Amino acid sequence: MKFFSDKKDGISLKLFVAAVIIIICAASIGVYAFLSRKIYYKQYKSNIINDVKKNTDSIADTFLNLDDENYDDNEENDNNDNNDDNDVRLDSEIEVLASVYGGRIMVVDSDYKIIKDSLGEREGSFVISEKMIDAMTGYEKSVTVEKKDYIQYIRQITDSEGLVRGLIIVHISDDMMNEINELVSDKLVIVFAIILLLCILIAYYISSFSVKDLRYMNNQMDIAQNGHLDEPIKERGFKEFRNLIGNYNETIEKLADIDSSRQEFVSNVSHELKTPITSMKVLADSLVQNEDADLKMYKDFMSDIVDEIDRESKIITDLLTLVKMDKKSAEINIEEININNLLEIILKRVTPIAEQRNIEITYESFREVVAEVDEVKLSLALSNIIENAVKYNIDNGWVKVTLNADHKFFYVKVADSGVGIPDDCKSQVFERFYRVDKARSRDTGGTGLGLAITKNVITMHNGTIKLYSESGEGTTFTIKIPLKRG
Repeated sequence: MKFFSDKKDGISLKLFVAAVIIIICAASIGVYAFLSRKIYYKQYKSNIINDVKKNTDSIADTFLNLDDENYDDNEENDNNDNNDDNDVRLDSEIEVLASVYGGRIMVVDSDYKIIKDSLGEREGSFVISEKMIDAMTGYEKSVTVEKKDYIQYIRQITDSEGLVRGLIIVHISDDMMNEINELVSDKLVIVFAIILLLCILIAYYISSFSVKDLRYMNNQMDIAQNGHLDEPIKERGFKEFRNLIGNYNETIEKLADIDSSRQEFVSNVSHELKTPITSMKVLADSLVQNEDADLKMYKDFMSDIVDEIDRESKIITDLLTLVKMDKKSAEINIEEININNLLEIILKRVTPIAEQRNIEITYESFREVVAEVDEVKLSLALSNIIENAVKYNIDNGWVKVTLNADHKFFYVKVADSGVGIPDDCKSQVFERFYRVDKARSRDTGGTGLGLAITKNVITMHNGTIKLYSESGEGTTFTIKIPLKRG
């Protein structure tokens, strides 16, 4: 039974649950035993007093049957015989009661003279106390004195006419109290041991049951660690475990998607990097094999090779940029920048490209916007969006850039009259190396990484980017970024 074992450092949940249950049970039982001991002890004392009261009734009746003249020397012989019988009976009853309760019993007449003493030590002497006076005078017909180590019970002996003829004093010793304590303690110890044993068994069962689903999850996670990310865990157990398993399955699904994306990314990178090299090799082989090639052919082929080298360089540069932004520790240099000026600089740089195809660029700013951003990274993101609006536009088309802000965010909207994006491609345009029109993208020099870089930059600024597009009716990107960092 591996109840206390744990493969890794830290406290076992099974052990913790069992220990908590046992501690709570032990504490509860302890409190119960403490209170029960007092209750039982009080109950036993009450029972003893009630029994003493019943037994002293018989002693009182026997005492009243005694003829007071029994103690006078002139008493007649026939009365003496009856009194002797009653006297013997009284001694017997006192002796029995004293032996039962292990105490001392005295009978006192109305003059506080001890008539009977179970110990036989003080007969004929006088005894008096405040409680005896209370009982004798009728202020209290019976008095019970309860101390820690003994109980004293004093009651009147009253004749048929209501006259107080004497007192019965019962003194129950501490030995009797000790026996009661031991009796109560023994019973409570047995009950405590039985209940504690049951608590331990219940604690073990509950703790084992509580970690059953965790062990099941752990086994399934061990399977997933071996690369089986396509095997979700079957939901079972309590609601909390079902939620945990559901979250785990979602995480595993995302990890599987990430792994698939990684493999696809590596494949795309390999393909994209290989394509320019393949083109350069084909061009170079053509020159080598063509012995009649003239200078013009050499220049044309070398020009194509240079274009392919530039394309290769751009792919590598974009890849390095994307990798740097993917890092959690990617640096972001925040400073207050005038977004109006930043957009004007970008538009001036893009305008010559637009003029080549007679594309009109308009810029509208509703207010001066100053925000805390990384100027270099944000400039790269906005340039990618605006350049794409020009590159994938139609001839004689238009591009409209607007800037606005409220008290928390600034908004950049880039709309164009281009070819638009089909519905089935909208969810993929921000993926790496994804191109809506691969042939046209290569013609425009695109690497398929621009929008992925743009989204990373905006995410680093705690912003969002949304796409609105209809195939053949143009595209609109809306960027929302906080004015203040943090």
